[in-house]
Amino acid sequence: MPPTQAAKFPLPKSATNLRVVPDAQLDLRPTPEIIAELHTFRPITSEKNVWAFWDKGLSAMYPSYQHTVTNWVRKLGPSWTIRIVDLQDGSPNHIYNYVDKTWFPACFQNHTMNGRHAAQHAADLVRLPLLYEHGGVWMDVGNMLHTHLDRLFWNHLTSPTSPYEMAVWVITGQIRKQWGSFGNYMLAARKHCLFIKHWHAGYQALWTNRTNASGMHTEPLMREIGLAEGMADWRFGDRVREMSDYVAHMLMGDRTRKLVDVETGWDGREFYERKVFHVEGIENGILGAIKTDYDGYKQAALFGTRLDEADVGKRKEAEEFVVEMLERSHMYKVYHNSAGGTPALGDLVKRDGFRDVDHRPGTFGEMYRYGTVHWESMREVERMLPEETDEEMIYATPTMPAVRVVD
Repeated sequence: MPPTQAAKFPLPKSATNLRVVPDAQLDLRPTPEIIAELHTFRPITSEKNVWAFWDKGLSAMYPSYQHTVTNWVRKLGPSWTIRIVDLQDGSPNHIYNYVDKTWFPACFQNHTMNGRHAAQHAADLVRLPLLYEHGGVWMDVGNMLHTHLDRLFWNHLTSPTSPYEMAVWVITGQIRKQWGSFGNYMLAARKHCLFIKHWHAGYQALWTNRTNASGMHTEPLMREIGLAEGMADWRFGDRVREMSDYVAHMLMGDRTRKLVDVETGWDGREFYERKVFHVEGIENGILGAIKTDYDGYKQAALFGTRLDEADVGKRKEAEEFVVEMLERSHMYKVYHNSAGGTPALGDLVKRDGFRDVDHRPGTFGEMYRYGTVHWESMREVERMLPEETDEEMIYATPTMPAVRVVD
C-alpha cells in the first residue's frame, strides 16, 4: 500500500512557473481511507468520472501505479470520482457493473483472450464503452497527472458555448506519421459521443472469431489505415507489423477520424476538426523520457536521488528535472517498452529494487509526487489547431471495410 503523504515540501526557488494549490481544493484524506473508498462501488451521478483499469483489481497494482491513482484522488478533489475497473468475479468494480456484456467480443465474455498483451487489449476493449455510456476521462494507471483535469480538458468540453464533445492527446509520429494521430491512454469525452461509439464498434469487430491480436494488421479494417509506420523510428523497425497488432486500438481511432459512414453520412474528419479539443501529447506526456534519451534507468536515477545527497551537482540535476517536468508537461506517462531493448521507467517499476523508485521517501521522487498534487504550472493549456491533410477518406461503416476510397 502506498504510504500516506506525510512529508511537505516548500516550492523550490528554481520553480519560477509553479504555484501552490490551496489545500482546500485538494482531497487530503489518509491513504488507507482513499484506498478503501476506491475498492467500493459508487453510483454514477455525473460525467466527471475518471476511468482506469487493472484486470486483477486495485490491490494487485504495482506500488507506483497505486501511488499514482491515490494522487489523482488528492489532486482532483471531491468533484471527480475515480474508478479502477477490473475483471475480478464479485468485485464491486467489475466492468459489468458499469456496462453491458454486449459491448464485448466473445473471447472477452468467455475469458478466452490470450496472447502476450491480453491484459492491455482487455483495457482497450473496456475504455470506450465506459466513456460512451457515462462520460468522463480515461487514464492509464501510469499517467502521473500534473494539470487538473478541469483545466486540461473538462472546462473546454462543458463550457456552455463549447463545440467540443471529445478531447484527445495528439502524438503525431509516434504511431502514425500523419498529423492528428492520437493516444488512447488519455481521453476525455462527453456521454454518448458518436466518435467513441464508432471507434469501439470498429475495434470490437476486429476481435470477431479471435482470441488474441496476433496478425490483426492483416484484417481488412486494419489494412484501410495501414501499419504503425511511426514506430519504425522508435527502434522497432523490424517489428512494425507486430507493434501494429499491439496498437491496433489506436490505429482504429485513426481510421475513425478518416471515416465517412456510408449508411448515416457521419463524417469523422469533420467531427475531429470541429468537435475535438486537441492537446499536444508528446512533450506534455513523455518529456522525462525525451530528456533522458528514453532510458528508464536515467529517470530512475534522477527520481531516486536522495534529498540529502552529498554531491551538490546530482541534487541540482534532480531538482531541475523534477521542476521542469511539473512546469512544462501536463503529465508524466510511465510507459513500458513493449518491443524490448532499453527498459523504460514502466518496466523498472515492476522490478524488485525499483518498485518505489518514483516515490521513495527522502528522494526527489517523493518531492515530485508531492508536487503533482500540491503545485501546478501557471502556463495555459493550449489547443492545437488542426492541420490540413491530403489523406484520403474511407467511405465505409464503422464495422465494414470501404466500399470505395476517393480523394
